[in-house]
Amino acid sequence: GAGGTGVGSAATACPPSVVTVEGVPTSHMATVGDHLSLECHFHAPPGAQVAWYQVCSHRNCSFPRTLVDPSPGRRRLRIEEGHGTLTFLHLTHNDSGLYYCQVEAGGNTGQSCGTFVWVRDPVAVPFLNIKESTKNQIITAEGVLLLLCAVGPGLLLLFRKRWANERLLQMKKSAYEEENLYEGLNLDDCSMYEDISRGLQPTYQDVGSLHGDTQLEKP
Repeated sequence: GAGGTGVGSAATACPPSVVTVEGVPTSHMATVGDHLSLECHFHAPPGAQVAWYQVCSHRNCSFPRTLVDPSPGRRRLRIEEGHGTLTFLHLTHNDSGLYYCQVEAGGNTGQSCGTFVWVRDPVAVPFLNIKESTKNQIITAEGVLLLLCAVGPGLLLLFRKRWANERLLQMKKSAYEEENLYEGLNLDDCSMYEDISRGLQPTYQDVGSLHGDTQLEKP
């Protein structure tokens, strides 16, 4: 029983020469001139060889698979235990296409499903790179300024008219008060006051200025 169990366990275990490659992203989108790295994780015996292939070159899916070699200043290949990396130092449109890694060890081969790389033109950068919050604040300030420009002249004319009316009322009030100053007097009273003022004048004459036998009026 024990021996049978040992045989069954050995039969279900993976042979050491089997090569398996883990899943990879289905696609990557990048811009011309960007830096991009494709990862390939695998399980294989020591000394495994990793190669990268490109299929469906830029706008040409009839293009046969091509072995991707290192290129100074453009592409770099790095292989470690259980890990292989393809790095694009400066992407171009010709780098668009489907890439997959192939791992070979002990006569066994495994490969990834492939990652499609999309290389697009750079997006035009606006002259003023402003955040959305700043844009909203600028739009709000513009709205307030437009409101002031539309309502401001009307309010100015309204206050100016009100100030003119208040000034006119003050002038009328002053004229009305001056008229009321003499409202209780009539012409007869004015003549009587004038006669009294004239009659009092001799009373205050200097005694030394009197001549002859002028006699003072007895009280």
